[in-house]
Amino acid sequence: MRVLSLAIAGVLTLLVSAQAHAQTLVYTATLSGSNETPPVPATGAGGFATITINVAAQTLDWVVDVFNLPSGLTASHIHAGGPGVSGPVVVDFAPLPTGASNDFRLTGTARPANVTARQPQGVNTWEDLLQAIATGHAYVNVHSQVNGGGEIRGQLVLKQ
Repeated sequence: MRVLSLAIAGVLTLLVSAQAHAQTLVYTATLSGSNETPPVPATGAGGFATITINVAAQTLDWVVDVFNLPSGLTASHIHAGGPGVSGPVVVDFAPLPTGASNDFRLTGTARPANVTARQPQGVNTWEDLLQAIATGHAYVNVHSQVNGGGEIRGQLVLKQ
């Protein structure tokens, strides 16, 4: 009987672990000037973004590593838009280290209340944001003093 109880407990632990894992989605983006619309070929900046979505907790955590940004940071966020398409901000990465340049990291968390609705792009709710990200219609953008429209950009893709 004790062996059966331990086996059931083991199976339950695996099921709970699998369920928790399925509720966490990780997306990444490689940020470069060539991904901007129009491209910013003269920048030496680059970076990587990781977006972790916890579906059950309704949180979106970001880690954005920026390298060699030549002028001060002015903004960073998630935009709604496919590759090569400029789109509006749907999640603002705030607070930001004012005027950061060179190498730095941005981190934070967004919740449903932090989504900026953009009806023309089909983003009105938290669920719409998750769908935009899942279908490749969202990107991370880092703006600078020199390139106010965006210095580096990367489309969000599901991490394999």
